[in-house]
Amino acid sequence: MARSVRGIAAEASDTAAVSRSGPRIVFLHGVMPRSGTNYLQSLLELHPDVAVNPYGVRELPFLNTVEDARAYEGRFLRLYQRNRESLHDLEMFCYMVNGFLRRIESEFPADKTVVIKSPHTRMMRYFPYLFPTERCLIVLRDGKRAVQSTIDTWPLRFLGRTFADVCREWSFGTEAALEAQSRMSADACRLVRFEDAVAAPDGTARDLMRFLDLDEGRYPFERIGELPILGSSRVSRRDGEVSWTPVKKPEGFDPSKRPIDWSRKRRTVFDAVAGDMQKKAGYAA
Repeated sequence: MARSVRGIAAEASDTAAVSRSGPRIVFLHGVMPRSGTNYLQSLLELHPDVAVNPYGVRELPFLNTVEDARAYEGRFLRLYQRNRESLHDLEMFCYMVNGFLRRIESEFPADKTVVIKSPHTRMMRYFPYLFPTERCLIVLRDGKRAVQSTIDTWPLRFLGRTFADVCREWSFGTEAALEAQSRMSADACRLVRFEDAVAAPDGTARDLMRFLDLDEGRYPFERIGELPILGSSRVSRRDGEVSWTPVKKPEGFDPSKRPIDWSRKRRTVFDAVAGDMQKKAGYAA
């Protein structure tokens, strides 16, 4: 159905081989908010052929709303039961999602790469079906620092979500990311570690250019060091809350090495809830 809505031939399966009359569309996912998608998007946006935040929309959590789409379709079908004979599961959701992509394809120049960002990997198993010719970048981050950054940004509150809930969110998101990589081809999905991007931004940018077929010669590597900080849980605080206004990067700023000072109880909870996934994702226990 996605292919039909987008006008993609049924036999076209190679993301690199599909002929295009419009821009390439790339999805940038993080395993959870605070995983580093803002930084990766900033690296990509330096390229003159890359456009981000289409129509001013900063995040598009399409896949994260699959269950809500099913609920809507259920209400819609209850109004006229015979439509169940003609409409397939998630068909209307497919129209909505791919209608938005068709608008991008018709209104952005063909030489552009449009990046759509979402800090979630929930329901990533639907990605190859809804987006059969699109490419996907997924940002991984050390679980302990992702969890700490999350609770620094959105402090835990009484009767709200718990520390264990945040650990579980990271674990589930990382599991979905690793599963997506295992199911998708290497030319369709790429995992990027936030720590690697911070430690070697030039190398990360070159790898992204190759993956997305962007002209490396047009990339202003000399400007990487000038990238501002956006939404840091420590540096971007204003009046006790995290601000999303860009600020100049302080000397020595490195969120990938920020120390974690947890109580014994928190360390025990993290190990119980997310310790196995921390190891599976390649991070130290």
